Amino acid sequence: MKLLFLLFINLYFVIPIKAQTPWCFASTGFAGGRISDIEVDANRNIFTSGSTGGVFRSSDWGKSWSPIFDWAGGSLAIGDIAICESNPDIIWVGTGEASGEQSAASVGDGVYKSIDGGKIWQCMGLKLTRHIAKIQINILNPDIVYVAATGARWGNNEERGIYRTTDGGKNWQKVFYLNDFTGMGDLASFPDGKTLLASSWHQYRSAWAHLQRGPWSGLYRSADGGENWQKVTEGFSSDTLGRTALAIAPSNPKVVYACVESKNGGLYRSDDLGVTWKLMSTKVSTSYWYGRIYVNPTDENNVFVMGMMVQESKDGGRTFAPVRMRDVHVDHHILWIDPNNPEIRLLGNDGGFYSTADAGKAWKFHNNMYIGQYYAIAIDQQDPYWVYGGLQDNGVWGGPSRIGGRPAGDSLIKNISGGDGFWAAVDPTDANIAYGESQYGGLVKYDHRTDKSEYIQPRSQDRGNPYRFNWNAPYIVSTHPPHPIYLGGNKLMKSDDLGGSWSEISPDLSRNVDVKSQLIQGMKPVLKPYSSATALAESPLKPGVIYVGTDDGNLQMTKEGGATWINLSEKLPMPADRFWTRLICSVHDIGTVFAACARYYEANDLKPYLFKSTDFGQTWIPLTSAMPAEAVVRGFAEHPLNPDILYCGVHNGLLISKDGGKTWNRAPGLIPVAIDDIRISMPSQELVLGSYGRGVIIGSLTLVN
Repeated sequence: MKLLFLLFINLYFVIPIKAQTPWCFASTGFAGGRISDIEVDANRNIFTSGSTGGVFRSSDWGKSWSPIFDWAGGSLAIGDIAICESNPDIIWVGTGEASGEQSAASVGDGVYKSIDGGKIWQCMGLKLTRHIAKIQINILNPDIVYVAATGARWGNNEERGIYRTTDGGKNWQKVFYLNDFTGMGDLASFPDGKTLLASSWHQYRSAWAHLQRGPWSGLYRSADGGENWQKVTEGFSSDTLGRTALAIAPSNPKVVYACVESKNGGLYRSDDLGVTWKLMSTKVSTSYWYGRIYVNPTDENNVFVMGMMVQESKDGGRTFAPVRMRDVHVDHHILWIDPNNPEIRLLGNDGGFYSTADAGKAWKFHNNMYIGQYYAIAIDQQDPYWVYGGLQDNGVWGGPSRIGGRPAGDSLIKNISGGDGFWAAVDPTDANIAYGESQYGGLVKYDHRTDKSEYIQPRSQDRGNPYRFNWNAPYIVSTHPPHPIYLGGNKLMKSDDLGGSWSEISPDLSRNVDVKSQLIQGMKPVLKPYSSATALAESPLKPGVIYVGTDDGNLQMTKEGGATWINLSEKLPMPADRFWTRLICSVHDIGTVFAACARYYEANDLKPYLFKSTDFGQTWIPLTSAMPAEAVVRGFAEHPLNPDILYCGVHNGLLISKDGGKTWNRAPGLIPVAIDDIRISMPSQELVLGSYGRGVIIGSLTLVN
């Protein structure tokens, strides 16, 4: 049996094969990704988490890492880690990333507990909390644990709130709850074992907007271990709040800080266990994407606010200045400060894991944690073939896929484009020409011969009517000569000269929904670009047979390269409030097309939606009757030699069908990480997966067929 191989894109590196899986791990490039938590136990073991990639432990201060949560449950999305101070073998993990992540990969499946340092995990329930912001273990009694649940991000959810167990997780009681649309943003537990502070967070996300703050957000206090709660108002912000971050000063627990997201922002300080507050500064703010602050363990006046930059105060919050970080990625989420030597610090951001031993004068990037979040990937026809892919906040990279033997060095890994990386492509006739993309259709052409990138995104000639592009705008390079580029916005754009010039080949393909005046729960949200393409495919058998799916539910096709368009939107047996995630034209039959969409934005619906048409989209059959109840479809591929073998990437794994979609099984030995894109390399017969949490995965087709 051939082994499957796991490829993560910077340094080549081999990780030992785990006994319970046939997959082995090798990397060829970008190592890093968003960190959601960092904890250090009494034995100086570091526990950290990729936001959608699981939990890792290091016993050598970051020189090497071992994944310890891969087989714990059904989700690798991590909200928080908590380690018992009196017994570091007791570890709690709350699944479901709490920041305002828009991917279905961020959804969790409850809280987990280990009593042996992370070797064995047991699910302790709370599966429907979806996203967990904080876990607090009572310092006096480790059987008492509090969980702050943000709750479902895209709809109402009664499982939000604060939960308490008094028997180590066997039973739970919801001790604080406001309503089914307000969750918990943070939770702080004082050393007396009874006093708690919690921040409620009123938010809602949709495909077209994000309600980041609301009147139900606030600060609450309990003096009796969570039995009763009172809203804190004395001296505290009266603004309409978003997420509020909390931190207690370890050296003086009477001192606690709260940083709010609001129109005015601000850092507040309390010197009486959170009873009364004082506004210290309006120069800092938290947000839906960050939501953490920290206090130096030895200095109650040294405060750090996480954000795009780390803001530091040395005078109790009165003044702030950005922490200088040379060659360190932006968007900072997590900071750990050594209580025995505060100059030693660990930092987690969108780029990965960093450490410093001199209070931040110099930082080391630990380029050995493979938690990359790929939105899309592409491969070329070289031998060995190259893999390209776009990563969350880490641009588009490309590198050789060589497996086995002595691989090439880091010098071959190329950065194609910056920003948030999305779709990637390679010219079919010239492997030196590659394409990358940043958010909202920021298309770039890269030439390996010159190592230079050229910005080629089309611009509307009508300044009053600019093109609309999705956050993750799809584009493809045609497999048919002369290999034009197609880029999907509200219209489909075509270039026949490598992006030098563009023409419109469609009318507006979306529903063109006007959201400017729309409200969420009676309030004005932050609008996002909407009514544009999110999925795009051309038939590999005939040029000009093209399908386009939009984020507002439309599905349209042309048989003549854009001369005429047919709206297929009403022909699918499902609600119209959906957005398309993948369109794939069959390599076996010209009239066959596969269409995948999702409804979690629109209806808090995590069910799978995958359809097949054999008549150019006139009629459709669902292929999901044998899929799991919750499996948001992200990636899809058809076996190039056998039309009955299908591969479906979902928000928590890979499904394989050997009978044309009648039945589905999980890929053997593959961890439950989101699979956002799928490519197949022939004749090497390798399955290439773009995962949103653990990099690019390459496997032998002979094992999974």
